[in-house]
Amino acid sequence: MGRPAFLRFLTGRQHTAAGTPPTGVRWDDAFVTWDALLARGRERSSEVRPGATYAVDPAAGPESLASLFAVATVAGTVLLWASPVTLGVPHRQVAPALFEVADGELPLPREDHRPLWGVCTSGSSGRPKAAIGYADEWELIALHCEAAMYGDVFPGGPPEVLATCLPLGFSAAFFMSVLPALYFRRDLLVFPAHDWRPLYELAAGRRVLALGVPALAAAACLTEESAVDLSSVALFLGGGHLSAPRVDLIRERFTGVAVSNLYGTAETGAIALDHDPGHNRHVGRPVPGKAVWVRDADQRGIGALAVDGPGRCHHLWRPGTDPVASPPGHATGTDYARFDADGNLCLEGRVDGGEKLAGVLVYPREIERHVLDLTGVSDVRVTVERAPTGLEFLTAKVVGSVDAHTVREHCAALPERSRPARITCASEREAASAYSTHGKL
Repeated sequence: MGRPAFLRFLTGRQHTAAGTPPTGVRWDDAFVTWDALLARGRERSSEVRPGATYAVDPAAGPESLASLFAVATVAGTVLLWASPVTLGVPHRQVAPALFEVADGELPLPREDHRPLWGVCTSGSSGRPKAAIGYADEWELIALHCEAAMYGDVFPGGPPEVLATCLPLGFSAAFFMSVLPALYFRRDLLVFPAHDWRPLYELAAGRRVLALGVPALAAAACLTEESAVDLSSVALFLGGGHLSAPRVDLIRERFTGVAVSNLYGTAETGAIALDHDPGHNRHVGRPVPGKAVWVRDADQRGIGALAVDGPGRCHHLWRPGTDPVASPPGHATGTDYARFDADGNLCLEGRVDGGEKLAGVLVYPREIERHVLDLTGVSDVRVTVERAPTGLEFLTAKVVGSVDAHTVREHCAALPERSRPARITCASEREAASAYSTHGKL
């Protein structure tokens, strides 16, 4: 069995050029060079069986990257970049951060013996699923990030450091931070969501591309008593729409920072970028090099998102079920969307976003969009709650400088069944602790 093409990196560029400081991974208080991680991975590969399936826990610090290399150096393997506990699959640990998954748990066809990867995502339902692709496309994904998304954000050249405060199990962190840092031998900084000082220190003298989500960036801003100079930082924030109050707060506290709104899913990879966010109208134009269209559009031009290009998955798998192949030549997203007259992508609700409320279908994402149009709202989460008595009602958690009465008046324009019955409001500072590590309210 021939070695997959993506292994050329692991075998052909092992040494840093003479006189150049070694690059590597800065994670909490640890720094490990790429060469050391590669060497550790090669030693660990003796525990890896060709053709077997392995889960690598992305939360295990630099050891997770060493174990990633261990699996990647063995032909025909499947690498699931996710904790086996999260996936809920039978497994046995064979090395730090490295777990062999029981045979038959992931019954995928092995096309041309291509190596497979999988990135775990909870989706909207909270049930774990893995987006599966081919690992010989990793280098293409890294090159695409560099050329299509990172190449024009710094006038002085490409970023010298790729940084993220997101858990590395987050698909965007894997695609847009781990892979480009690995293939281009750049420093990778993984810093805590609650402590951005490592980012500030590196940004003092180097060009940094930082990846995060709006809520975590806002929380970091609020911990600073005075403005921080981040003029050498490009901040890419993912998670749908980026509200004007959040953009204003970030630019006020992080002076000189370039802020971009990034939209994508684990199934499709990055889809759209907006380098001037805060208008709450669209999520930007499609990323160059990605084919993006809407399927089965209605009379308003709204349809399900479809994407082809680097980073899109080829199968979706929920543990305990058989993998489902993506449609021929593309992957479908989780949102309905349309294009405006300028070619910007506008989100119009989730494909799986409908919920029953007293037997009637409502769409929380549409209600959230309506609330976000209210001046002073930074974020909102609408859910259907069920009391022990069986009573069902809509709740809205609102973040910003508004009160419940104002939100309720604004929602009076909605159909009665779509008006939240319970509304709680909190300022950015009060709501900071309510967010998950993924920045979800």
